[in-house]
Amino acid sequence: MAVGGNLNVDAMKDLIGKQRTVMGSYTFSVVDMKECARFIARHGVDVDKLLTDHWRLEQADEAYRRFDGQAGGKGIFLF
Repeated sequence: MAVGGNLNVDAMKDLIGKQRTVMGSYTFSVVDMKECARFIARHGVDVDKLLTDHWRLEQADEAYRRFDGQAGGKGIFLF
């Protein structure tokens, strides 16, 4: 479903009765990512201060367990 679309569910039948959880997320388009990068550069945003977790690729299992548990803030994988 796209942003701005509608989601119609019967809460009891579709969610509660089947013990489902609905989660949403927003991902920038390539155009939006470029504009975000321009904004950061123009305004001197210190991106490192926004990141709470830094992970190496070898730590991906641990990182994704934390992401799934919503136990962190903003994280990044370092290569």
